Amino acid sequence: MPLRAGEVGMYNCGPTVYDRQHIGNLYSYVVADVVRRTFEYFGYRVKQVMNITDVGHIVDDADEGEDKMALGARRAGKDPLQIADEYTRLFMEDRRKLNVQDPGVVAKATDHIAEMIALIQRLIEKGNAYVAPDGVYFDVTTFPGYGTRLNAESPEQRVAGARVEVNPHKRHPSDFALWRAAKPGDLQQWDSPWGRGNPGWHIECSAMSMKYLGETFDIHTGGEDHLFPHHECEIAQSEAATGKPFVRYWLHVRFLRVDNERMAKSKGGFFTLDDISGWGYDPLAFRLLALGAGYRNGLDFTTKGMDAAQSRLERWRRTIRTAHAATKGRVAEPEGEHAITREFRDALLDDFNTPKALAAAEKALNLAATVDTDEQEHALWMLFDMDEVLALSLKESATTNDELSADERALFDRREAARKAGDYAKSDELRKELLERFGIQVKDTKDGTRWERVGRKGA
Repeated sequence: MPLRAGEVGMYNCGPTVYDRQHIGNLYSYVVADVVRRTFEYFGYRVKQVMNITDVGHIVDDADEGEDKMALGARRAGKDPLQIADEYTRLFMEDRRKLNVQDPGVVAKATDHIAEMIALIQRLIEKGNAYVAPDGVYFDVTTFPGYGTRLNAESPEQRVAGARVEVNPHKRHPSDFALWRAAKPGDLQQWDSPWGRGNPGWHIECSAMSMKYLGETFDIHTGGEDHLFPHHECEIAQSEAATGKPFVRYWLHVRFLRVDNERMAKSKGGFFTLDDISGWGYDPLAFRLLALGAGYRNGLDFTTKGMDAAQSRLERWRRTIRTAHAATKGRVAEPEGEHAITREFRDALLDDFNTPKALAAAEKALNLAATVDTDEQEHALWMLFDMDEVLALSLKESATTNDELSADERALFDRREAARKAGDYAKSDELRKELLERFGIQVKDTKDGTRWERVGRKGA
């Protein structure tokens, strides 16, 4: 049961906006969206808060190195807030392409410096933090069980064998920065009671989540890489400051893997949503792939998997479109709770088991493919109801025209002929004309040419 009757407070660890978000990052927001949609599906109001980290995230989790925003700014030759605005916009656009709902609150770290300073001051006054020559640190020895609330391993076990820089200003090697004193050349710095500087990454999420959701709230999500140290530090500083439980339920999304390795910017190469769209895949095929994984299992990203997801999505759309035409647009809720609907809802209640939920949707699709119009009407209602959580735009697909007009087909065929003849300049010219005249986006893939209606360019 939620903390407040009928309402769920939910905080999502947002991106550090120094670069494009890759599909591994986006996967965690698809999962968070499913969680929100599930609660809303069952009648709860969800207050969803997501932060934007536009300062304070150091390259190394041990408080060493450069702020990622400074790194991105130097690479782009721009001000940190310029790149923050640019990459935040692109991130929100990617989310919407995946039908991920906008949070009720999007909290930028740079807009909440005052709240962070107030929380740090509170920790100093309670004896959980101390001022050092290079900033303010949280004293982990004042919080019993630090680093083990979410982890089986202790912090000492996690760093065993690793090279740890000795900071003579720390009382304990695991103490973490709440505030960093400004260094020469720092692009982002603010006044504080401890001099000019900038906040630590961990204090940001505590200050912002508690401002909007209260000192205790229901759900906190993030990737498994946030588990330690980020979320353990959040727990320590929040509970030390308030004396109350911080979060009631933590949800950590396992990594997206490519060739059995975690996708990460630090590995020097990653795929964006633009990449997979450029390969001919619908962004919602990626969402469908993610739904088929289950957040506790992680997601294996392969072209074979994306091919299957694209084909599955197209099959669903065709089946729904045909059934909708057969019923002349009539959709009817079954009397009582249908067994398929119950199976779908039970799957969601089973730790957001989206693979089982998709299996229930497949059963509804089988009904939609029958010749019994009553069954088809019921199946369509169930599918549209399920899509409140799945968010694959199934209702929109029911009325989408899947055929090219004579003029569209003629231009499409001319473009295909030019491409096959090796006249790529002409092929590109006709591709542009198809988009500008008819709103048809053409994509060449290894399985042939695909097209979709996306609206006229500039319309």
